[in-house]
Amino acid sequence: MAVLTVARELGAIIRGEELTLCNTLNLKCVSRSTLEKKFAQLGINDKFLHKFDECKPGLLSSINNDTSCYWETLRTVIMQEMLQDNIAVIGRGGNFLLYPLVKCLRIKLVAPEDYRIQHVAAEYAISDADAKKLIRQSDCARKNFCEFYYGENWNDPHNYDLVVNTSEISMETLAKIIPHLMPPPLTADDKEELQILIQEQFIKHALLCASELQIRFPEVEYSADGTVTLHGSVPSGAAKIRAEEIVMSIPGVTAVNNELAIVLNEIPSRIPPFMH
Repeated sequence: MAVLTVARELGAIIRGEELTLCNTLNLKCVSRSTLEKKFAQLGINDKFLHKFDECKPGLLSSINNDTSCYWETLRTVIMQEMLQDNIAVIGRGGNFLLYPLVKCLRIKLVAPEDYRIQHVAAEYAISDADAKKLIRQSDCARKNFCEFYYGENWNDPHNYDLVVNTSEISMETLAKIIPHLMPPPLTADDKEELQILIQEQFIKHALLCASELQIRFPEVEYSADGTVTLHGSVPSGAAKIRAEEIVMSIPGVTAVNNELAIVLNEIPSRIPPFMH
């Protein structure tokens, strides 16, 4: 299994070049179109992508369940894709999401502003002034997205293994460089550990996206024998029972140790994920 993460400034590449790069490297491209399909398969309304994708949520959204549902669905989709294929995660702070979990190559594609303006103006059929405005809005949104969800600086070059100026280095050249930089494949033990992490994430996603639970700060522990231990809080005994029912319905789960506390809703349900 090979994993590449690609952060990119708007206009640093032409639309579609990331897919061409992935195809050349024999990597499955996990981009917006992939997310739309996988979100739908998980029963998540596409409004979450339109509203929250690669931007910081507004004040009200940041404390409600919608933001949590987007975030946990994003994590679930990317982690599931990672286990099934050699993948390249395009944007969405993939370098911050995956680096603690798996060995991956983290690259960022950048270019001078004039070069980016030329690409964006042509792609969107807009003036150079409007293209410049759009670029700055995009940079700000992606920076704020990574700060909110990961507590990390999108602009810091230390968060990447390779930063590429696409006005000087072509995608064809980059495709020849990347294979020499990819980390070694995962061992069998690595994959087994990763499977457990993904199952825990899938369970957490199911709980947080069940709006009737109003679950807060869930923690999930999954054992190889299929036993799940739940921690966190819910507002009622009925919600605690329902949470256990949801978890038991998930393939691979054989038993549930339900340690959820029943707590009245007196505090915001949302804090930035990196603070959990």
